Amino acid sequence: MKLNRLVCLIIFVLLLSACSGPDDGSQPSISNGHSTPESQSDPIQEMIEQRCKEITSMYYDLYVNADKTEPQNQWDDPVMSQSSIDAIENLLIDAGYDVMDTNGPYPSYLTTADRFYEFWECVQQKKSAEQEIISIMESGGIAYQLIVFDSEKAYLYSMRYGFDEITDLNYEKHEILDWEVTEKGNFYYRIYPADDKHYADFSLVRLAEPNLELYDLNMKYIWAGGYIGTNMFLTDWTEDDFAQLSFNDLWEYLYHDYHGEYVSNDAYAFIPERYCYQIPAEVFEEVILQYFTIDIDTLRQVAQYNAEGDYYPWRPVETNDYVFLYYYTVESEVTAYRGNSDGTLTLTVEMLSTDLATDCLFAHEVTVRPLENGRFQFVGNKITYQTEYGLPYCEPRLTWDDP
Repeated sequence: MKLNRLVCLIIFVLLLSACSGPDDGSQPSISNGHSTPESQSDPIQEMIEQRCKEITSMYYDLYVNADKTEPQNQWDDPVMSQSSIDAIENLLIDAGYDVMDTNGPYPSYLTTADRFYEFWECVQQKKSAEQEIISIMESGGIAYQLIVFDSEKAYLYSMRYGFDEITDLNYEKHEILDWEVTEKGNFYYRIYPADDKHYADFSLVRLAEPNLELYDLNMKYIWAGGYIGTNMFLTDWTEDDFAQLSFNDLWEYLYHDYHGEYVSNDAYAFIPERYCYQIPAEVFEEVILQYFTIDIDTLRQVAQYNAEGDYYPWRPVETNDYVFLYYYTVESEVTAYRGNSDGTLTLTVEMLSTDLATDCLFAHEVTVRPLENGRFQFVGNKITYQTEYGLPYCEPRLTWDDP
């Protein structure tokens, strides 16, 4: 591999830029879109493009013979199967490249974490260093990243490169404004100004292979609920006391998990004076009773059942609600679990945040009861840790003002 030559050129250009000032033309041009004749004069872009050609040429035969799903319109690329992506990743890994390993719904991770830690050690010692990160896209092209540290500043060079060079080439350069590696093996870096609510502050590269068993528990049990406009995971409750649990808000999430489709507002009658919808008792109870051991009378008492109309009130989350619902970007991770004597499981859930570059913004324990039919019930929740940033807003929606 010819990575050293590329890095030497980049560092040389950076030094020229630092010495000659901003207006002498030596600063590399930055293309944030398709390749242009002007951007072709940028030696760094040309070298990275050549690097991408070198990499993609290694697996061209695998790409041509890969299983692909044809797009529904002419503007999209065919999508390769995961097995075809795996074959390409394995080829590049065996060849010694720094490749992100993907596995369907599971988090991707950098397969050469040992080399990354060597790079990071150089950074800590203020020594010039570089690190490649190569991701295979579903289209068959690559998302190429090169991180260069010149002993003072760090830069990220990236290129999206496909086999159709005209439409797929995309090159960018950014200074890395902040970065860190956590004890859990997560590399966070920031290239845009902080605190912009349109995107997460930090990007994340995992350096540790995910535990598939724990991630399966996360997908099955935690993904069924939610953290926006519902309090099931944000308050303490047990089967002995459902008073704090807002079933009216939770119903929307569990409806999607149970039926495999989202709630359609148009299917239900609207109550303007309360700004909520009437969910027929049969529809509401069918879902809730699948996930909880609770008698009808208790459910109707805590979920504001309307006996005259035989319905439960439900208020959706509207766009304007996100003004006060805003919270840091979080991602649930089951980090441990234990089996209990009564057959239930207690999961330890930690909330990773790419806004704050932290592996645990808050944590909670969820107890579930697996059932013989493959389904499950929620048994309880307990908040076990939170930082000074607190928890997401979780007051019941029926107490909110109209949007």
